[in-house]
Amino acid sequence: MRRSESEAHSRTHVERLPILTYQFDVEEETIDETIEIEEEPDIPNVDESESLLSNVVSDVNKTLTNLYNHVTSANVTAENRTSIANETRKLVKCKEIVYEGTEEIEVEIINGTHLAKLLQVKPDVTSRDTEADCVLVLFYARACPFSAHAAPYFNALARAYPNIKMVALDALKYHGINAQYGIVGVPTLKMFHNGRPVGKFNGTEYNIQSFSKFVHAITGQYPLELLVTSKDFQGPVSSVVEKDTDYFLVLSWLFIIVCSIYYFMQSKWWNMIVEMVQNNWRESEAQHEHND
Repeated sequence: MRRSESEAHSRTHVERLPILTYQFDVEEETIDETIEIEEEPDIPNVDESESLLSNVVSDVNKTLTNLYNHVTSANVTAENRTSIANETRKLVKCKEIVYEGTEEIEVEIINGTHLAKLLQVKPDVTSRDTEADCVLVLFYARACPFSAHAAPYFNALARAYPNIKMVALDALKYHGINAQYGIVGVPTLKMFHNGRPVGKFNGTEYNIQSFSKFVHAITGQYPLELLVTSKDFQGPVSSVVEKDTDYFLVLSWLFIIVCSIYYFMQSKWWNMIVEMVQNNWRESEAQHEHND
């Protein structure tokens, strides 16, 4: 009887153990699944990121393409305008100069009267492409250092372009013609075709290369040679600055000084100075009488 009770008790104990183990295992699995669901991080969609990046790159490429097309079209327009301007501008046609025997090609120093004869207008020549006399005039001053610097290169330029008459005129000595030809400073280089001005040198570098480019741009002629020799520094246009008294400049300074004195005498400062001198003079006389 006791044995049967103990066996029954043992069976009951044995039958209960699997049930407890089963329940524990089920709870553990449930808890693990819950934790995994709650702590699972959000993973970004790779396809969406690549699509967004491709859209940005596409927009940037479109913007750069539009900018490139705009700049290219602007450059093409500018080139077209330049080519049209070059086609519209006509080069002057210079008449050939015939030299006799051993006549030397050099710059001629002239006066105002001779320049007026050279620049006489022929009525039958009405356009630039009509053959006519071309004259290149250098307006200079003997006392100007810039004119002296440009002189040897202008002397050499006459040999490079034999079909262009090159002359030089002292603009200070013959100042009466400055307003007639628009001369406001020296040195000034101007080209004339049939007595009419067709070009003015506006460069800041006075050398034979810049002078040659100026002549070629107007006439289309190419130089025979661009060579400056030691003789070109001696003349005809002198490359040495000469000290010459400019009487018109002296008169201008005298006029300025006289006007300055006059307007100063009309000011209150002049009255204050006069009054102060008079007071000091009276005080000194009173002091002198008191001492006597």
